[in-house]
Amino acid sequence: MKNINNNYSNLRKKQQGMAVLVVSIILLILITLISLYLARSVLVEQKLVSNDFRARQAFENAEAGLATAMQSVAKKTYWDDEDNIIGVFDTNSDGSNDSMSTTLDKGSVTVNITPIVINDLDAYIFNAVGVSDDGTATRSITANMQALDPLPFAPDNPLSTRGNLDINGSATVHNTEGHSTIWSGGDIDIGSNNSTATYIANPADAGYPSCMDTPGLCATVQTSNKETVGLDILEHDSDLMRLSPAEMFENFFGTSPEHYRETRTNVIVSPDAPAEAKECGANTYVSCVEGATEQVVWYDVPAGTTLQVNGGTVGCEASVTGGNVCAEADEAPTILIIDGDVEFKGGPHFYGVVFIMGTATASGNVTFHGAVISGGDLNSTSGSLDIHYNSRLLESRQYNNQQAVAAGSWKDF
Repeated sequence: MKNINNNYSNLRKKQQGMAVLVVSIILLILITLISLYLARSVLVEQKLVSNDFRARQAFENAEAGLATAMQSVAKKTYWDDEDNIIGVFDTNSDGSNDSMSTTLDKGSVTVNITPIVINDLDAYIFNAVGVSDDGTATRSITANMQALDPLPFAPDNPLSTRGNLDINGSATVHNTEGHSTIWSGGDIDIGSNNSTATYIANPADAGYPSCMDTPGLCATVQTSNKETVGLDILEHDSDLMRLSPAEMFENFFGTSPEHYRETRTNVIVSPDAPAEAKECGANTYVSCVEGATEQVVWYDVPAGTTLQVNGGTVGCEASVTGGNVCAEADEAPTILIIDGDVEFKGGPHFYGVVFIMGTATASGNVTFHGAVISGGDLNSTSGSLDIHYNSRLLESRQYNNQQAVAAGSWKDF
């Protein structure tokens, strides 16, 4: 009986040992599987983090390349002096762009630029492809950069004034492209000078009316003088008179003066203010405005003062004096906004558009080619005031623009 009990006890112990062994093996297998799963999860996480890092790296490279390319086009360093495309990156640090690709600290980028036209203004399609430092990730960004039209509602007559027009010297106003010369919200007094007259396209011209499509092609006929006010002159326009100078500005330029000043101008001249990013030279009219070509210039006239313009040429590559005219090849029309009162003396010549917020006085021999607009009164006290409408100069405004990314054109993938 004792032997039987001993055998039973030994068998029971062996069964318990087997059970412990099986459970241990199962637990070991489970632990191994869990360890393998965790190791795999960590590896996947590391790969995801690494891929995300490389993708961000490639995207940032593409973004940096795109910004550099847009800046190069905006500053016109994408071409050389002969308009040959040279690139957007200066890879040899010699001060001149030479490539469309470059190596960055954490990868590389390649840019392609395709010129297009949007609303008759120059525009470009930019495509930048960024590559990560190990070459495993690439990202592409595409965006359009288009010119902001600095004069969306161009005038169709030579002279527009919200206030009165008073001519005491001599004056001529020419429009070979239409039948309107002067538009005024106030009273127009063209004086008693025998030389004062307005001229429009002559219907008797053999090429009429198609000749009006080309500036200066039509012969002209006198319509108004010291004794006769023709239909080409519109005065006492109450709708125009009721506008404020700022509202009149917005009618031509499509936005408020404040917004335009910040977003459309190439040069801001503020003689009584601290230097700005758009300041030039000595911050004076002579250094910043005279000789300006293909620009949008904003001049802040200090409160209580009047800007004195004494000669000079604006909007032509060559200096123009006396009765001379800028050659068409030298035309570089400029938009000049004078925020305040101004007096024109000497013999200044302007090619493009001149907008005056305040009162304008002409006491010299002043010549405008393009159009002149006054938000106040315009008075000619002496000398000669000559205004020639020229749509070619107004249409060339596409060169006087700031550039921006077109809405809805940004794509990154």
